[in-house]
Amino acid sequence: MSARSPAKPDSLSVYVVLVLECQGKVLLLQRARTKRFAPGLWTGIGGLVESQELGTLRAAGLRELYEETGIRADDVSGLTLRRVLLHARDQLTLLLYFTGKLDHYNLPDCTEGTLAWVAPERLPTLEWVDNARVVIPLVAEDHQRDPQGLEPVRLGVAHYVDGRLERIVWV
Repeated sequence: MSARSPAKPDSLSVYVVLVLECQGKVLLLQRARTKRFAPGLWTGIGGLVESQELGTLRAAGLRELYEETGIRADDVSGLTLRRVLLHARDQLTLLLYFTGKLDHYNLPDCTEGTLAWVAPERLPTLEWVDNARVVIPLVAEDHQRDPQGLEPVRLGVAHYVDGRLERIVWV
């Protein structure tokens, strides 16, 4: 009898994640403790890209931002795709990480949890969604180093072992 290999993913989901900066801090989301996925953990703001939005990924990010926070597209400048992370567990998932700048510092209510402005030095102390722990500090550094967004988009592949993130390889 031979061991069966795990089933290969047969679907694709695409998500946008926004990391916005204002006065040297980044706007992050602590997911509500009532959420089924990653309750109480930190991440950026975002969500699922709808199938009809695959040709307008930036617009999908702005839609998610507005739905979750009420922040309008006109309030965000320099929205730039910085990194794309691919991972395969039950399905193939693409996470598209955008950065942008907000000119105001008020924290709107959020339907997904609690928003907070976080100083970069505090990022290592947060309890993160697994891949966000690695990617969001890199995205924040990308934005600080290259505010105009002139650098090429970085592509990463996440490697999981027994359901846990082991490493991300960036190309």
